[in-house]
Amino acid sequence: MIDRRALLGLAAALALPATAVRAEDEIAYGEGPDRRLDVHGRPGLSGAPVLVYIHGGGWRRGDKRMVHDLPAYAQRHGLLLVSVNYRMAPEVDAGGCAEDVAAAVAWVRANIARYGGDPARIFVSGHSAGAHLAALIAIDRQYLGVHGLTPADLAGIITIDGAGYDAVAQMAWLKDRQVLLSSMYENAFGPRAAELSPTLLVKAGQAYPPFLIFHIASRPDAQRQSNGLADALRAAGGQAEVVVAPGDSHRSINVEFGSAGDAEGERAAVFIRAQ
Repeated sequence: MIDRRALLGLAAALALPATAVRAEDEIAYGEGPDRRLDVHGRPGLSGAPVLVYIHGGGWRRGDKRMVHDLPAYAQRHGLLLVSVNYRMAPEVDAGGCAEDVAAAVAWVRANIARYGGDPARIFVSGHSAGAHLAALIAIDRQYLGVHGLTPADLAGIITIDGAGYDAVAQMAWLKDRQVLLSSMYENAFGPRAAELSPTLLVKAGQAYPPFLIFHIASRPDAQRQSNGLADALRAAGGQAEVVVAPGDSHRSINVEFGSAGDAEGERAAVFIRAQ
């Protein structure tokens, strides 16, 4: 029998205005104005899986407020959402961005229980450059290692139409094809492309969190990069699933991710519940 009171309670929770979702803004996870994060939650959460979202923007622009429908998505699925800012080029290269993302994750691990999150169930997600950074800290142990953590401390990684997983190959492919994008990669990676490429850093015998890798159908470079990363992880004994998002653009897969009825967001929710 359907519990009418339970259904009414669920409907009321889903009808909460967006302002009721936000718990706290501009929390410092390190020194400097860029090392800030927002926690999006709601009263009554306890032991909730945590979704840490890393914005995109070519490693040179973007903001943690670019969460689109993710606060409402987190509320529907009983998640605690954390969105993160980080230093960007030209102040730092992609490695400096990753240092900040790892520091933010370490802050979440140490502090999120008091917001109702489960520090043992941290999922890191990101779009575009943010997808690369999520993958990098989950594969190169040095970033989390500074904070006494390892990639195995993460419950899962969800990447949304990223590239730069193999920045060496990506930069070679872009050269003479797309001058503006080639310049963007050069600014973010420069001579450190190989050491900042998650695909090239995967090693057998290491423990990695499971990966869910989304890419759109219309970007051949995203397809190659996504499959290359997944293949490397599987060959090393890890778990990785690649999901193609037909009909989406690089922008729309991010803007629509987690909106009601969005296939990619619902697939991610299944992935989170399974871990």
